[in-house]
Amino acid sequence: MAKATRSSIQCCRIVLIMIWVLLAQYQIPISSISVEPKGGERSCIERERDALLSFKASIEDPSDVLSSWQTGQDCCRWRGVVCSNRTGHVVKLDLHNNFTRINYHYNIDMINYKFRTLGGEISPSLLAIEHLNYLNLSYNDFGQKRIPEFIGSFKNLKYLDLSYAGFGGSIPPQLGNLTKLLHLDLSLNSLESVDYIDWLPRLSSLKYLDMSEVNLSTAVDGVQAMCMLPASLRVLYLFDCNLNATFSSLPLYSSNLTSLVSLDLGYNYFHGPIPDGLLRNMTSLEELFLGGNDLIGDIAKLMKRLPPKIEELYLHGNNLTGSLPNWLEHMASLRFLDLNNNSLSGHIPSGIGKLTNLSGLYLSSNHFVGIISEDHFANLTRLEYLDLSDNSNLTMVVDPNWIPPFKLKLVDLSSCNLGPYFPTWIRSQTDIIYLVMSNTRIANRLPDWVWNVISSVEYLDLSLNQISGVLPLTLEFLSAALKINLNSNQLQGGVPQLPTSLQVLDLSNNSITGTIPLSMCNQVQSLGILDLSHNRLSGQLPQCLTSRKSFRADPGDLTPIGSELSIVSFRNNSLSGEFPLFFRGCQYLNFLDLSYNNLYGSLPIWIGKRLPQLAFLLLRSNMFSGYIPIQLAKLDYLHVLDLAHNNLSGTIAPSLVNFTAMTTLSRYESNYLLDFVILLVVTKGQALEYYTDKMMSLLLSLDLSSNYLSGTIPQEIGGLATLKNLNLSGNRLTGDIPETIGGLQSLESLDLSNNELYGEIPPTLSALTFLSYLNLSYNNLSGRIPSGQQLQTLDDPSIYEGNNDLCGPPISKNCSGDGTTLNDPLEQEDGNEMSSFYLSMGLGFAVGLWVVIGPLLFKRTWSATYFLFIDNIYDKIYVFMVLNWARLIANIKKK
Repeated sequence: MAKATRSSIQCCRIVLIMIWVLLAQYQIPISSISVEPKGGERSCIERERDALLSFKASIEDPSDVLSSWQTGQDCCRWRGVVCSNRTGHVVKLDLHNNFTRINYHYNIDMINYKFRTLGGEISPSLLAIEHLNYLNLSYNDFGQKRIPEFIGSFKNLKYLDLSYAGFGGSIPPQLGNLTKLLHLDLSLNSLESVDYIDWLPRLSSLKYLDMSEVNLSTAVDGVQAMCMLPASLRVLYLFDCNLNATFSSLPLYSSNLTSLVSLDLGYNYFHGPIPDGLLRNMTSLEELFLGGNDLIGDIAKLMKRLPPKIEELYLHGNNLTGSLPNWLEHMASLRFLDLNNNSLSGHIPSGIGKLTNLSGLYLSSNHFVGIISEDHFANLTRLEYLDLSDNSNLTMVVDPNWIPPFKLKLVDLSSCNLGPYFPTWIRSQTDIIYLVMSNTRIANRLPDWVWNVISSVEYLDLSLNQISGVLPLTLEFLSAALKINLNSNQLQGGVPQLPTSLQVLDLSNNSITGTIPLSMCNQVQSLGILDLSHNRLSGQLPQCLTSRKSFRADPGDLTPIGSELSIVSFRNNSLSGEFPLFFRGCQYLNFLDLSYNNLYGSLPIWIGKRLPQLAFLLLRSNMFSGYIPIQLAKLDYLHVLDLAHNNLSGTIAPSLVNFTAMTTLSRYESNYLLDFVILLVVTKGQALEYYTDKMMSLLLSLDLSSNYLSGTIPQEIGGLATLKNLNLSGNRLTGDIPETIGGLQSLESLDLSNNELYGEIPPTLSALTFLSYLNLSYNNLSGRIPSGQQLQTLDDPSIYEGNNDLCGPPISKNCSGDGTTLNDPLEQEDGNEMSSFYLSMGLGFAVGLWVVIGPLLFKRTWSATYFLFIDNIYDKIYVFMVLNWARLIANIKKK
């Protein structure tokens, strides 16, 4: 019996030793292993429960996240609270927001967390929880409040995560008192520029530090503190910290960070070459992020200095040059290689296909040339992300029957040469989430199997090709799709039914026919961008009315139809009917283009009230009639108003030309990227296209041309100080050009031609220093054309053509009078009198001279007597003439 007992004890010892070995091998702290005591879990300690309730009382919790925190309950069972099974003390408080990441396809992590965030004040009552070793408040919103100083008093804290929590102000140096801290994350807050970080070296046990987007540009001790970072540090993230220096000035290569595994110094405005010694001591480095800087140098030399264990290398967005080395194939540990947006050239070595661990390959926006073949992918069985886009001299040539060894999730081959046939190897890529093959010279029919392959796609872009075929009747099977872009192809068919998840749809510049289906009313709940321009659509837009006369497809749905729509373009179709009521519920609409259709009726007054975010309203070339509603002036963000080529009548009301965005300089910011659409504006006598968000937001244009507007141009128009394009041509406007026209200080293009304007051109027009296009032709203007400043450069006579009473440069008709103007009637009358005086005096002198001299030429005695007489009175006549001439000159000057 004793022998059996000893054997059992020995077995227990062996088991315990094995457990200890396993814990040591995987670095699991013994304290994390708990034994359940008899009687079940221990309830929480009363004073700690009271502290948590005080914390809850000070917190703003609009979504009732802490609803389980109730008086009298066991706080160890509350949401986010973890107690020690051994002592019952609260040891962990995890209140991070359960956020979701969406729209990764915009290359931006857009985080949807606003409906489940905590806020308010963080009560110091938490200090009663003395055994707290884990605190996570990330992804909440504390309204730019400072990080509480008392957090530095949690002497047992090992894990602190305050990232993306809406904290502001400076970082309290008391955090340096957390000497047991292993993990510190302060990233993605709106913290002020940090003056001192000398508390960092005191965190001697720290293994993880993330201060991304903390402004360290003014940290006076920053370099010294970085030199003294603890040797235990394994992860250092300083992304976008405004370090703004040369790499040679950083102390990292001379520090003792020999245990560092992951280093992120991206987007810090670093410039110059990477010094040879930067990575010398970092032999354990596996992940290096240096993207978004201004680094220079040869890529091959840089990669040769990398640590042997490197697995992830991110060097995108720099100015690196040279070619990829052939020995790249020997970097066997490489999993992610991101060299996007550099100036690399040459061929991509086929040996890259030997990197069996490679999962992500990003080589876009460089200058690579040559052929990509099957050899480049021969052994890339783990490849999931492939981006070779924007290398216009790169051609992919593979066998039509080639089946790749990988299953891609992301494919971006835009602006590479893939055509003319649609790549058949895509048929095997059934896991694709992100597929972009725009501008790849594909010029054949879209295979039917494509729609089955991409059934899980979230982002699809096949634009700018010559793909033909008929769209399916429905795309609802693409249930995860967020963006579909098929613009500028040769696709036919009708507008398909859409998945309800869709946020962006662009079918512009195709040959799509039929009407816009009523079913769209139920399918645009998430849609932010809808572009069906330049097709062959006809009929009326659906009104989306219900029996309750509301603008909802379902009477029980409180969300208005199109409430998420930001950009809509139906330009250049054959749509008919009155202004669509469909848009009445689009409260976030920024961009609306209905130009070049057959719409008619009056413009509704509700535009100014129901579409408060509208910045671009383009209704050119329709058949709208009636007055221009003055309520449009309520559109505070309006940048472009184009109502040209309609049947609008009435006057231009003074209140109509009072658009806020056109009176003060302000940059418009859209809820969506305006790069998705093309803004076509007629300015400077030609149609100009604007593509980028920046270009569009700085354009301010008012075009009311080719209508039936009458009356005068209101004086108030001079208040549009930031307006760049004004076109009122082709109307029936009368009266003078207002003197206030000189207030259009930013104006670049002015067209008032083909009206009935009269009077003189105001001299204030010469004050428009940015004016580069002017057209005043075919009016009834008169007087001298003003000159000076910018008008001197506008010397084309056609500017003033059809105004018969204008004179002066640059037209050939001279203004009468030398050195005088026609602007003053009194001056013109005086000039006529002086001209008659000089003419009479000249004729009288000539006649008198001939009467006297003629006989003298033929009678000698008369000539002798005459000249004797002349000699006697010469002096008197001379004096008389001089005196009278002086008086005459004096009179002329007075007049």
